[in-house]
Amino acid sequence: MSAPYGPRPRTPLPDVSVLFPWRAWTRHPWFRSWTTWVFVALIAVPPLATTLPTSGSDDILLPSIVFAFYFAAAWFLVLWKVVAPGGVTGPVLALVAGIALVVEAPVAVTLERALAADTDTLLAGIVTVGVPEELAKLLPVAALALVHRRAWHSLSPRDFLFLGATCGLVFGAVEAVKYANDYMVIDDARSGLTLAWRLLTGPIVHACWAGLSAYFLGLASRYRDAGPWLALAGLGIGLPALLHGLNNRVAGEYGVAWAAVEGFSALLFLGYARIGLVAVIPPRVTTAVPWAVGHPPAPVAAPWPAGHPSAPVVDPARPAPAAWPPPLRPGTPPPSTTSGRVPDLPTTRLPVVGRP
Repeated sequence: MSAPYGPRPRTPLPDVSVLFPWRAWTRHPWFRSWTTWVFVALIAVPPLATTLPTSGSDDILLPSIVFAFYFAAAWFLVLWKVVAPGGVTGPVLALVAGIALVVEAPVAVTLERALAADTDTLLAGIVTVGVPEELAKLLPVAALALVHRRAWHSLSPRDFLFLGATCGLVFGAVEAVKYANDYMVIDDARSGLTLAWRLLTGPIVHACWAGLSAYFLGLASRYRDAGPWLALAGLGIGLPALLHGLNNRVAGEYGVAWAAVEGFSALLFLGYARIGLVAVIPPRVTTAVPWAVGHPPAPVAAPWPAGHPSAPVVDPARPAPAAWPPPLRPGTPPPSTTSGRVPDLPTTRLPVVGRP
């Protein structure tokens, strides 16, 4: 049975420019966005890294560098989404990351050698490993905050946290490469999994600790007095160093405790990143004449006309009196009330207050 109005017209397929809108893609701002190309790199880099040439079967320097910074870049995107820094710009972020790449590892190694780094006991791990590495990761942010203290005064503690986390990502990636090439021997499945842990989660754990340090540095930068500044900065170094020392003490042997320390570090970082509160410094209140007892009298809403007595002192427990009406001119009858209520005053003419 045919259609009552004839055959239905065929709908043509979309145009080629709709199926493959190459020109629209290249003109769109997303094509030039750095997040687009980082996303593409996160997919394209692993196949490339596995085929990179090496000098020998045990030489994994170049692939480990690629994988370490590959995972660091992936965690950077996660941190950017989680923290959402409002005052951090691209040039500032690039400057911090560049200084971190050059300065952090040499400073940490120098301090650890000077303190004879030891992780046999918890206290030794905190003092000789945790404190030097947390100081090294905080150094780029602290130095730039000191040099550009006027420009960085508008940054919030959350912005400091993000910059510190970026320094931690760089440090974790460099440390993973160093361990993979200088200390680890990949001869069984367990050592291979340990290397995967260092390349995958090592950078983000260091980022969490460094972000905590930088957050407290951001709080300290709001104070000019030495006491609060040193207290907050010391807390910012001590808390991550404690978590760092605990992590080194239980890593590799106590799986549940190891996961608990790193999980608590992540939760603590997210707490400051998402719902961190900023203490507001109360302004100094200066008064010319302080009130000894009670409260100052309530201000009078309307000015007092000339010729009337001075303003009475208002009792706070009682409502303020109504303003005085303006004086009447001689010979002018008083205004009549418009309401239906009978006035309480006599109807005779009243003398004008303030005039003879």
